[in-house]
Amino acid sequence: MTRAPSRPRRAFATLIVLLAVSITTVGLVSLQASAFRQAAAGREAVARVRAQWAARAGLEAAISALGFHAEQGEQVSAFTLFDTLDTFASGRLQDAEFSVAHTFHTQLRDGVEDPHAKINVNRMTFDDLMELPSMSEDQADAILDWIDTDSIVRELGAEKGFYSQLPSPYEPRNGFIRSLQELELVAGVAPLDVRGEDWNLNGRLDPNEDDGDASWPPDDEDGQLDAGWSEFITTESIDNALGDSGEPRLDLIEADESTLRQRVKGIEVLQARVILDYARRENVRLEDLISTPLQFIAGSVPGLGAPASAVPNLTLDQLADLLAETTINDPALGPIPGRININTVDRRTLDFVTAISAGLADQIIFARDSRPQGFTSIIDMLDVIPAGPLAQLSIFLDVRSNALVVSSRGRDLQTGVEVDLVATIHASSLPIVISEMSQR
Repeated sequence: MTRAPSRPRRAFATLIVLLAVSITTVGLVSLQASAFRQAAAGREAVARVRAQWAARAGLEAAISALGFHAEQGEQVSAFTLFDTLDTFASGRLQDAEFSVAHTFHTQLRDGVEDPHAKINVNRMTFDDLMELPSMSEDQADAILDWIDTDSIVRELGAEKGFYSQLPSPYEPRNGFIRSLQELELVAGVAPLDVRGEDWNLNGRLDPNEDDGDASWPPDDEDGQLDAGWSEFITTESIDNALGDSGEPRLDLIEADESTLRQRVKGIEVLQARVILDYARRENVRLEDLISTPLQFIAGSVPGLGAPASAVPNLTLDQLADLLAETTINDPALGPIPGRININTVDRRTLDFVTAISAGLADQIIFARDSRPQGFTSIIDMLDVIPAGPLAQLSIFLDVRSNALVVSSRGRDLQTGVEVDLVATIHASSLPIVISEMSQR
């Protein structure tokens, strides 16, 4: 006679079955959760790619506009480039969009940032530097020591000897500062001095820069971006290597009379001869021709073949063309720090150029705002500034912008994922050069 299974054995078998079912269920749930996580990660990755390429679309639009205007050369209006760029301040792609914006003196503005609306720190004097907020004499001296090519220590400055004694030693540049981040390597200069609340230097007020003490950096939570020194200074602006014609500037050190006459409209043989002789002298600037008549220079030109009085002085149109199309700077030395674009600079920024008095700054801005087309040539400023002072101030002032900082934010419309792309583009040559780019 066969016995029926006991109850304990049946209970044990049931327990084993339930345990197996539970394990299987847990495995399936884990597998499903993993699949969900992977799917979510995949969706986020796809969204990030869409946002990234949307941000890149904003950058490419700016590159296209800058390249087009560089090729076209001389413009009727000094604001043509920026009017064009404003039309590309935002755009929409399939499932994504971009916006290009920057902060200009605490206010968010649509469009690209013009570094020529700021002062290039590499052109600043000690007195200029001392005008910056909270700048100290030791900081100013150290900045100038970092830039100059000698090893002589200024009164409160620092040279190689100081930096070599640091726990992590390095050497000063002894050349042009290439970025605001590099400025923070200078003795006595703190990141908060340079960046203020704009900790990532993207020209936008980000959430962590407007939350008080909740996160770094320190900020006053007032809805406005205090950008420290970076509000007024830059390293991104460059002098233009292209003429108003869109062609590379003619190097007067290497040029001959025929080439010069072809490039600058209406130049006569004797004028060309005097200009080339002058350009090859030591310690001269082309801008000094604003206040120095050719007849005055002609008297010291050997073998001119005619009396100085026979040399016609440059007309204003010839002078404007000469300054726009030629150079005596050695191209091998690389980009030269840019000057302030008087058409885009804010009145407050001119307060940091001590060579320009407050009264003259007011006159310049008033004259600019009274001209619908702005200043299209430095020679136009003779309406405001006499020839002698203008020749001196031309070391600081220009009427064109040859570099742009593009802060483009791409956003995926399905998920809200955002990507910031910040790039500096230069029209120092064609095609346009991206000199620096970061993505966040």
